[in-house]
Amino acid sequence: MKKFLLVLVILSITSIPFVSAHPFTEETIPSLTSNAPAGTTQVIVFYSEPVDIDFSEIKVFDGEGNQIDNRDTDYYENELSLIVTTPPLEDGIYTASTKVLSKVDGHLVPSAFQFAVGDVIVDPSLLDQETKGDLVFLPEAGSRFPGLVGQTIVLGAVIASLMIWGTQNKQIIKEELEKVENFHHGKFMSITGIGLMLVFISDVLMIAIQTIRLETSPLNSIQTDFGIIWLARMIITIILLGIWFGMDRKKILSKKNQIPMLIASLALISTSSLIGHGAASGQIAAVVLDYVHNLVAAVWIGGIFYFVFTLLPTFSQLKEKNREKMSLVLIPRFSIAFIISIGIVIITGPTLMWLLESDVGIITESVYGQLIILKIAIAGIMIGLGGLLQFKVQKNAEKSFQSGKISVHKKLKNSLKVEAVLGIILLGVVALLTNGTLPAGEIQKVDAQEIIYGFQTIEFTDNVKFDVDISPFSSGTNTILVKVSDFDGNQIHDSNQIKVKLSNPSKGISPIEIPMELTKQEKDDPIEFQGELTFGFSGEWLVEIEAQRSENANESKLLNLLVKPRLGDIQTQITEYELPEDAKPLYPLYDGSNSIWISDASAPRLWQFSLETQEFTSYSFDGLTTTFLTQDNKGNIWFTDTPRNQIGFLDPNTKEITIKTIPKLDPVISENTPLFIQADFDDNIWITIINKDRIVKYSPELDKFEEIVLSEKESLPFALAIDDEGKIWYTTTGTGKIGYIDSKDNEIREFSAEPPLQGPEALLFDHEGNIWIAEHTGLGIARFNPILESFDRISIPNKDALPFGMTFDKYGNVWFAQHTVDSLGVYDPDNKNQIEVPIPTESTFTQFMTSDGDRNVWFVEQQSNKIGTVQMTEIPIIPSQIQKTNGFELKYTEIASPLIALGIIATSLFFVKSVQDKRRLNSLINS
Repeated sequence: MKKFLLVLVILSITSIPFVSAHPFTEETIPSLTSNAPAGTTQVIVFYSEPVDIDFSEIKVFDGEGNQIDNRDTDYYENELSLIVTTPPLEDGIYTASTKVLSKVDGHLVPSAFQFAVGDVIVDPSLLDQETKGDLVFLPEAGSRFPGLVGQTIVLGAVIASLMIWGTQNKQIIKEELEKVENFHHGKFMSITGIGLMLVFISDVLMIAIQTIRLETSPLNSIQTDFGIIWLARMIITIILLGIWFGMDRKKILSKKNQIPMLIASLALISTSSLIGHGAASGQIAAVVLDYVHNLVAAVWIGGIFYFVFTLLPTFSQLKEKNREKMSLVLIPRFSIAFIISIGIVIITGPTLMWLLESDVGIITESVYGQLIILKIAIAGIMIGLGGLLQFKVQKNAEKSFQSGKISVHKKLKNSLKVEAVLGIILLGVVALLTNGTLPAGEIQKVDAQEIIYGFQTIEFTDNVKFDVDISPFSSGTNTILVKVSDFDGNQIHDSNQIKVKLSNPSKGISPIEIPMELTKQEKDDPIEFQGELTFGFSGEWLVEIEAQRSENANESKLLNLLVKPRLGDIQTQITEYELPEDAKPLYPLYDGSNSIWISDASAPRLWQFSLETQEFTSYSFDGLTTTFLTQDNKGNIWFTDTPRNQIGFLDPNTKEITIKTIPKLDPVISENTPLFIQADFDDNIWITIINKDRIVKYSPELDKFEEIVLSEKESLPFALAIDDEGKIWYTTTGTGKIGYIDSKDNEIREFSAEPPLQGPEALLFDHEGNIWIAEHTGLGIARFNPILESFDRISIPNKDALPFGMTFDKYGNVWFAQHTVDSLGVYDPDNKNQIEVPIPTESTFTQFMTSDGDRNVWFVEQQSNKIGTVQMTEIPIIPSQIQKTNGFELKYTEIASPLIALGIIATSLFFVKSVQDKRRLNSLINS
């Protein structure tokens, strides 16, 4: 036993963890992928789990290494995010150093990242230089490992003693029973005593190391969230030691005096779950699964310790014949307990992993995943040794039983010693896993937002199939691969040459022939050609592919390709302009010339912002406010004055404003509430009357108002837009529909999604004629195809945002305002991914957006009295940084589900076998 204790102490000292701790950085504002504007005064970091503000900080350094922040690190939104303020930052690249204390496991995690401010072009190689928390946590894991071993020994010994020794029929050794029980008691107390001392030493080391890490007093360390769990653990450990001393005074073990130790041990392992990955996930199910997993693992590995260091030494006190009999009869009993444990581990382990991380690619690529594989391998060896006991040792002993010459005890002892050593190694791997980060922390990858590079298509002519692959499919140099075959994939024997031509008619670029080389030609297989395409800029390009044939007519195919950067490859910079007077800017409108016009919800005036001089000019009139704007074919800027029930327009040439009052509409007892306004191709003006389910048409030429009554009451018409055919489209926030009015005959047609749209309050047409709808209360945007009359809905990842006004950028991405959060949403309809671009100013209340002639995005900050614009720069793609996939994705459930099912079937069969073996051997021994 002393040798065994020495081994445990040595292992506790030499355990070497090598992965980083739990809290990892999920998002930073600013970041290298999105330039912050000059004058930025704050840095925000979001983490994967709660951090303790008392021992966490962010430091910001300039290019010369000087700390420039205001040393005021605080929580930002909650315990998952921190903020530090800075003086207004000038153009340049800055470094932020972070140090955070996890509220879950008590690990102090350092990290660092860089960000750009102002008009700085970022070197793409810097994007991979974020320093993650890959510190070696030798002291933490070294302090926790002996406690993990100790609690496993204690809990496993108690449960195994109750299940195996406590329920075994001892009639065959009744003459030696008293002596055996006394010896068993002594061995049991020795093994559990060693386990408890390891736990106690581990507890002391844990708080000592935590105190040193935090550079504070032990009292302050205990007052952290981790310290509170540690205190509970220490109290349970002291209670267990008290129970142990009480049990040590007894001469024999009984079920009654083992129950308190069992209950306290079950409580002890719960503290491990409360500082583990399950607790870090914030999911109750994960915590429960983690606890059950720890429990059955303790029964399995701790039971092996009990068997080899308590039960088998006890049997050595028996006469040889009885020793061999007892050893033989306990093999199936031993197997039953551990088969049940293994069965539960097979279920809880993969399920817990699924809750924590279900991306197979990330799991297999991470150190954490490799440790999981090592853990499974060790466990597999242990299970194999257990099977060896049943199928070889037990089987041979049964055959030799009648002769009286059976040898079980020694073989069982040797085999279980090997399993005990493997069990310690396995617990060492568990210590590494417990003190290591999850795969998402090591390989940070955002679900559903992975950037997919490359373009692949299969095109057919009358007789030929072209397999085309272009990578990375972005502006700059690209590799094009073309396979030529017949429809069945066979080689075309009269074609061994192709021509590829590249052109861009919209920019006057004539077809340029691309040299293509034959790279693959095997018998009967399709021939393959490779060349280099250079897309000089993002936009629409034409690629013509022609297969040259000697015995038949040449076959060609023309590809119309949209080349655009992925959202992750766009560097954004926001510039803000403050209005010269207090105002509530609401709605921006680009006039097609050189100005952005802005309505003012606080006063009867229009604002004009010159894109050339970047100066504001205001124009007032007799009224109360301006809300929505539109422009007619003469260049007049029309607006609604909602409280005054009037519309008006500003003549940009004379700068005069003309006002028209909307006639009272039924029921006349209530005032009209005009809202949105839209000019049609004949300069008629359309206005939604949101409180009376009407849309009004005003003809300036006739100076006449005409009302169109919608078919349903409580429709609440809101937004307006016009399509290429002159139809006036509208949304109804009350019924969740969209519809159009034919401007020629005022005929109405409506369309409804299933379920109905939630708060449709903005409309936008794309170049293909599709209608984009912002679902203001539905937390998403939708696309309606007028030809197919179908809706596609896109959810917004930020659940606190309310999408509102929309516009397109120069790459065809949909930008939408999120007026309850200080960020703009961006959706790429071609690559189907989203990002958020933070607005530097706080409490902006951005609701509507527009685009200028260069397709720069403009937005209005109502509460902060500013307008802003987003300049976009495409980051060059480095092909070597692109991860290529083979198009095959293996889902976690496709692996775990059959393995769990197979494991359940296998353990069930082994359980039945062990039960039958137990009955048969009991009958054989007692006969």
